[in-house]
Amino acid sequence: MFFVYSNDNYLIKKQIDKLSQKANTDGEYEIFEYSLIDDSILKIIEEINTYSIFSTKKIIIINDCWFVNESKVKLHKDYDVKYVEQILNKNNSEVEVIMTLNSDKFSKKLKIAKLTDEKCKMLKLDEPNLVQKKAIVTKKLENAKIEFDSDSIEIFLDKLPNDMQVFTNEINKIIALRKKVTKKLIDEITSKYNNFDSFEIANCFISNDIKTFLKQWSSYMEMNNDIFSFLALLASNLVTLRNIILLKEEKMSNSEIASTLGANPYRISKLLEQNKLNIKQINDKIKLLYLLEKNIKGGIFDNKIIPEIELLKMFNI
Repeated sequence: MFFVYSNDNYLIKKQIDKLSQKANTDGEYEIFEYSLIDDSILKIIEEINTYSIFSTKKIIIINDCWFVNESKVKLHKDYDVKYVEQILNKNNSEVEVIMTLNSDKFSKKLKIAKLTDEKCKMLKLDEPNLVQKKAIVTKKLENAKIEFDSDSIEIFLDKLPNDMQVFTNEINKIIALRKKVTKKLIDEITSKYNNFDSFEIANCFISNDIKTFLKQWSSYMEMNNDIFSFLALLASNLVTLRNIILLKEEKMSNSEIASTLGANPYRISKLLEQNKLNIKQINDKIKLLYLLEKNIKGGIFDNKIIPEIELLKMFNI
């Protein structure tokens, strides 16, 4: 049994893929994925306890396992911690359970968190800092035998939102071009981020500036028409803000926070200057962004009118 947690959802998904492929090398396992927010925990337990029509072995992925930290996230109506205890205490070699959480906070106080730590192999996935990201880009370009200017890599990293999915996609885009990486090329590749001040987008949500949001949203979709990159941009700023506030509560200075998060000190001071939200409000907005992305990818929402309506609702949180 595994418990995978990280602030970056892309890293979680990559780790799930690795664990699933490792367990399912012979194709013996059937894979099921659930969420403690959207799905009945009784249904999850039933799936764990019953045999599949196609296979005797299963991989059960349980997302949104917020029971291990003290955030007040509303889970499915039939959720009860006693059912989590049943799952953790069950020993079935035919069923591999992978629990995940899109947060890096793991309580040292909660009884259920202690049981989880005892029963699961814990995998905390830390986001790479700026130095590590630069090393990743440099190595990939060198391996692909692509020339680059050192300054252009700095510019590339500064223009991207703090999201590993976007980071990976943009590196692959550069490699596919097979051109020398210069400042001009980076400006062209990252142009969809150039027209959008990430501070301004984040500030829309921390200062309830609906007018600016509508302007940024309209501009972004006209140029890019990529709702997922836009959601990643919003989420990354909110996650950064949340982490800054938590570190501030530990009496850390802005420079210490910048070093800890691998973030730009100017961005930290700017986010703190504009912020009018508490941790709960920020977590609620992050959760709604996650649910919006999930519903679009699942075909429940279209990717045009409904996302704008759902995003506007967040200004009432």
